[in-house]
Amino acid sequence: MNTANAANAANAFLAWVIVALVMAFIPVCISTESEGDWPQFHMDPQHKGASLSSAPNSNQTAWISENIGAQEGSSVSVAEGRVFVNCIDRLVCLDQSSGQVLWNASFRATPDTCQVWGFSPAYDDGKVFLSGSCTVCLNASDGRELWSFAPPTGRGSVDGGPAVAEGRVVVSDWDGHHYYCLDEETGKELWNFPVEGNAQSTPAVGGGKVIFAGWEWGLGGKIYGVGLDSGSEIWNLSTKNSPCGSVALSQDVAYLTAYSFEGDGDVMAVSLENGSLLWQESIIRTDSTPVLAGGLLYVCGGTDGFSDKATYCFDAKTGDLIWKTLEDDGIGEWRCSPAYADGLLFVGQTENMNYTALHALNASTGEMVWSYPAGGSSPAVAGSMVFTIGSGKVYAFGQGRNAP
Repeated sequence: MNTANAANAANAFLAWVIVALVMAFIPVCISTESEGDWPQFHMDPQHKGASLSSAPNSNQTAWISENIGAQEGSSVSVAEGRVFVNCIDRLVCLDQSSGQVLWNASFRATPDTCQVWGFSPAYDDGKVFLSGSCTVCLNASDGRELWSFAPPTGRGSVDGGPAVAEGRVVVSDWDGHHYYCLDEETGKELWNFPVEGNAQSTPAVGGGKVIFAGWEWGLGGKIYGVGLDSGSEIWNLSTKNSPCGSVALSQDVAYLTAYSFEGDGDVMAVSLENGSLLWQESIIRTDSTPVLAGGLLYVCGGTDGFSDKATYCFDAKTGDLIWKTLEDDGIGEWRCSPAYADGLLFVGQTENMNYTALHALNASTGEMVWSYPAGGSSPAVAGSMVFTIGSGKVYAFGQGRNAP
């Protein structure tokens, strides 16, 4: 090979190396910058509760907000580099990297409602939604109200926030016994659906259907599958115990829990197509929404002063128990819906109904990886950070701008 040819070959090889390095680096940059948001309750309209984000492997806090009155039992939503927090009668927007308050907006809370019950905000397309006495839609950039919807029954939401999907917002009015489907842009009512008992859950949307439940104290309840476009009932399933919580959807199966006021409750899998019961297992009483990740189902439960507390892992297809935390450890709680990311399961812990700790468990074994002695209310994972509420504050773990 002459000198010129050798030089050309060397240059070509060098160019190939540079291109290969750039192409290898680009996905890293993309994945780092778009590791995903957590825009609504339990991550998405299906409530899977599992994020594609990486997750912190230690309990290092990025920031802790000031006491903004964040509602225990609720979860934050994360989008646009912002964290949206239900503060009972205000919606507060925090900077995702620093925890600084960017804006807050007042709204009418549901009266005579226990403040430990959760109402989680939902974000979509530059708007953020939250339900109380009415459902409000705010501009996510500045908190300016765009529209509001007051249920005709005059009753407000309890322990169930809005779900947003396909240009629709689905909300509830608890003891008004209805779910409502609203136009996302205008707040106009598209349809409503009456249920037997209390309309409590945050609706789940998937496969052209909305799944929600109604229940009555000590009398069990019903789970409903309703057409998203029409609001017409497709199927319903009666339950012995009370389906107070929200449903998680995966492909053609709906997973949910049912609370018992007398003893243990249930976790069950239901056909999304026809509402038939696929499997059912007994667990500690809970309203917790299950997490679905890697063919496994995670759920926690237990009530201070009434029952033990524990976190479970089941085979999502069969209902077989894979692992369960020790009841003496008290990890889990009936209001806490756990979150999954990067091989870790994030679960809260309570004492006297107040959230006191966040735990990161090995999702395969249930063993403790790390814990932090504060926070714990239904965690959210976004941008390699974990967010949770406790004692009126928001706790963020991972590498934020102000992390030491």
